[in-house]
Amino acid sequence: MTLKLGRSTWIILLLWAVVTGLDLHKAFHIDDTFHLLAAQWIEHHPLQPMSGMVNWGHNPEPIHDFNQPPGFFYLVAVTGHIFGWGELPMHAMRSLFTLLALLCFHGLARRFAGNQALWLTALFALCPAFMVNQGLMTDIPLLAMQLLFFHLLLVPGRLPEGWHIAAAALALSAAMFIKYTTVPLLLLFPLVLVLRKQWHWLPITLVPLILLALWSGWNLWEYGGVHVLDRQGGDPSLRGIFVRTLALLTCIGAMAPFTPALLRPLPDRTGRRLFPAWVLLLLAAFVFACLVYIGLIPESASDQVLRIAFTLNGVLVLVICVRFLPWTLPSTAVDRWTLAMWAFGLAAFVALFSPMIATRHILLIIPPVLLLTAPALARASVREKTLAVACTGVLGLLLTVSDRQYAGFYRESAPRIARQLSGSGGQVWSLGHWGWQWYSKQAGMHTYSRDESPVAVGDFLVIPEDYDHQDLAPGIEMETVASWNEAPGLLNFFCVEQFAGMYTSSYAKLPWSLSRSHHKIINAYRVTAVH
Repeated sequence: MTLKLGRSTWIILLLWAVVTGLDLHKAFHIDDTFHLLAAQWIEHHPLQPMSGMVNWGHNPEPIHDFNQPPGFFYLVAVTGHIFGWGELPMHAMRSLFTLLALLCFHGLARRFAGNQALWLTALFALCPAFMVNQGLMTDIPLLAMQLLFFHLLLVPGRLPEGWHIAAAALALSAAMFIKYTTVPLLLLFPLVLVLRKQWHWLPITLVPLILLALWSGWNLWEYGGVHVLDRQGGDPSLRGIFVRTLALLTCIGAMAPFTPALLRPLPDRTGRRLFPAWVLLLLAAFVFACLVYIGLIPESASDQVLRIAFTLNGVLVLVICVRFLPWTLPSTAVDRWTLAMWAFGLAAFVALFSPMIATRHILLIIPPVLLLTAPALARASVREKTLAVACTGVLGLLLTVSDRQYAGFYRESAPRIARQLSGSGGQVWSLGHWGWQWYSKQAGMHTYSRDESPVAVGDFLVIPEDYDHQDLAPGIEMETVASWNEAPGLLNFFCVEQFAGMYTSSYAKLPWSLSRSHHKIINAYRVTAVH
């Protein structure tokens, strides 16, 4: 029997292969290390997932002090136990969620956008927020389970309706145990059934809440608290919410180079000029980037231009979404109202409660935004849609390659530094989290704790610059003995290295910028006195 795959399936598999291929051998990066350490604890203590100690601040702290529930960590633990803890098996496991996300999004796009589905799927897959945020962080698995939830809820299938809703409840529960950003969808689930007048299925929406209650009981038994209630959010003041909302718009704009393709609903005369205007804009952007690269435009001025451009682009995305909201009664446009509540519910939750804004937060909002704006994309010409996909793919590729360089420097440097310092006498202590913590420990360095590490005269402290790391204990005096430096080059001119811009950004600190001045530096210090 020959398995025949349609054109859409082959294109989706190609997109999956491209995204996965760029990530498969990428170094562990940012929060990957925390997830690996939590999973290594769970491997040996599966009934006490929140009790392990991880040094992710200044000293080791229990896992329950941090934000993530352990659902995805169990999969990491199983993968590590069977296949080992290297990048290849971990990223291969996570890539299954990437494929699931693409398939579910394409199904939703066919439901809401018909013959625009492949265009939308390409924009989704090649979006920089999707391409860069692969790794071993929880966001791609979370996105996949949320998309599966909406696919089961909104796309008619062959199974009876009740089976679809029950499966949607389980998918939503899985998303909840991956990351609590799913909370707004717990409210959306019953609301959709009420708007559809499917009253008899409402009890099924209690399944995620019951499982969350059982999880909270498990927390009480394990460590005496309720994990979901102990999470720390961002600044709750009006100023804090405004700052995060502004950062959200800036971040969306930085991830959405496809926006001009959505402007076709402008008046006809303006619409006819859209494509040549877009080409001229791209040429101007290319010239601008060249002038920054050769130093004729200062990077500070470039940052300001990008900041304004990103924010205005984010506002434009918001305007287009509002333009295509279903301005009919919810009872006659339930599914499109569901898309609107999905997009604005998650955006509001992030703006109100997130400690910071990052492209991984934007990633959760991109699917409903694309689906809401599908009517605008349908009016674009083929060359405009082609240009939108090309711009999105090029930016996604540039930022993904830059982020690979960023992560790879610390993987490559750790064993070299450990070898160089090992014969010099004294203990070698590593300060710094993210990927560096994992690789420095693999190389034989000792992870430093501010209050617990017995640092002595003659020991070495190895500290990456512009990198999250522990504070030194008071009374330690030291002198610089070595420095390792990687100068910027063409591959990271689209720079994501300003204290991990793609993973924590704001209006002031952009997700990415144009830079030839940002050096990756790791310094080694010898301890000369301890008071």
